[in-house]
Amino acid sequence: MLQAAVTLLAIFAVSRIYKLWNGLKAVDYVPGICCACGMRSRLGFLFPTRLRSFFCNPGANYIWEKQRTGGFEGEIASVVPWLHGKPVVVLSSMEAMQQVLGYSDDFDKLTREPGTALFGTNVVMLQKEPWKKHRRVLNPAFSNKLYALVWKESMRMFRDMVDTEAWDKKQSVDIPLLNDLTTKFTINIVASCAFDFPSTWSNSIASVGDEMTLQKCLKVVLDDIAVRLLAPKWAYYIFPFGALKRVDTAFSTIFRFMRAQIALRREKLVSEDMSDEDTQGKNTIFNNIVKANMEGGKFAFSEEEVIGNTFIMLFAGHETTARTLNSLLSLLALYQDEQDKVYQEIKQILPDGRDPTFEDFESFTQIRNCIQEAMRLYPPFVALDREVMKDVQLGVTNKVTGEKEHSVVIKKGTHIVVNLLGIHYNPRHFPDPETFKPSRWDDGSVNPDAFGGFGQGPRACIGRKFSLAEATCFAVMLLRDWRVEVDLAEGETPQQWQRRVLTDKVNGQRGLGPISVKFVRRKSQ
Repeated sequence: MLQAAVTLLAIFAVSRIYKLWNGLKAVDYVPGICCACGMRSRLGFLFPTRLRSFFCNPGANYIWEKQRTGGFEGEIASVVPWLHGKPVVVLSSMEAMQQVLGYSDDFDKLTREPGTALFGTNVVMLQKEPWKKHRRVLNPAFSNKLYALVWKESMRMFRDMVDTEAWDKKQSVDIPLLNDLTTKFTINIVASCAFDFPSTWSNSIASVGDEMTLQKCLKVVLDDIAVRLLAPKWAYYIFPFGALKRVDTAFSTIFRFMRAQIALRREKLVSEDMSDEDTQGKNTIFNNIVKANMEGGKFAFSEEEVIGNTFIMLFAGHETTARTLNSLLSLLALYQDEQDKVYQEIKQILPDGRDPTFEDFESFTQIRNCIQEAMRLYPPFVALDREVMKDVQLGVTNKVTGEKEHSVVIKKGTHIVVNLLGIHYNPRHFPDPETFKPSRWDDGSVNPDAFGGFGQGPRACIGRKFSLAEATCFAVMLLRDWRVEVDLAEGETPQQWQRRVLTDKVNGQRGLGPISVKFVRRKSQ
């Protein structure tokens, strides 16, 4: 018995050494860390980031943990696991980002994308050829008609929020969890504009659900995705408690809601009961998704693709904007001089106190600069994943000068992680990168190609203008009438608050931590 155990242990040890050796070869021996679980390992996501132990685990928060301790030394690094996961090359180079995210066939989305197994096939996670079909189905809905509707609905929802919460009767409003407010707002907007699910602030679609609200379900999906990926189906029946019960309830609620809405939308499309008066008519995102399943043909969607695209549009459509608003409002509350510039711009564009219209959207350049700067400092998603589709040569540049130093050959099947955070904090692209400085986007001091807040290349975010229109409208409506403030600790500087509340608590998977702010009515009101 002992001999058999020793033999099995020896075989396991040899297999792990072989896995590590193969991984090092795949990344061309690029310097980095050797760890127990890989950077995108499902097993590793269950445990916190640990960078100083034999069982080193990068985990879901590796990029932010590295940034908080000074960032990566160079513009390329490797993460090679010996226990579980794929070898990964981390790129913090603008030049390499453009090579990886561009039009080359050398890189693509992951062959075995974990999200596909959870949510269904969708436009965000597909590789190039099937992605073209999905993009063709969805593209027609992303038009100026949609963005004008986003603006109109954002104004309606903002007014409804103010009335329902009775802000109009108060001189100041405490917001104990800004994250909850922005998430509820953005879920309502994407539901109304992309899916034609109208709601009010008091009867919000975010509150749908019996055991758990839709808003809570989406948060659980984000927080506990590793549990869903690792737990087999039978575990939910044998151990129906704790994290498993919470995760099962969240996913069941979301999919039950989506299937019900898909069935209702099919009935409406069959009866042609779609009005053009308060929606985009028949050309909404949701209609296009469902019709692709009903009409068949070359660009037909399967049932799984209908569910997958419905989920990703609902989830990604609200999460990116909510995270952007969280960082934007927090930073403007900290840096009152920048908030004053935004307020002056609003007064200049709306001198008679009228409400903003979609035609004013492009005029709010100061707000747009603030949004971009907030996304640079705290991007909604800190990294983008790709897979090497064939052995490929990557140029390695100097972090300070940007000059090419040498090349490495990365093997087919290796995962690439484009470190947006590292690029955004590189002083070569953004001088004084730790500082919130919206004016940098106008003074010619930055290279706009180094900004990856909405991705880059052909797979850049399809909802970019949707998100910008929503965030801009919310900011204009709020800052026109209210000043945003935060409570600094005694003797604390804005920079120290930013580090304590934002930078030290941000998580790559979950975004910013809990944020408390106060809205104070402007005296002119």
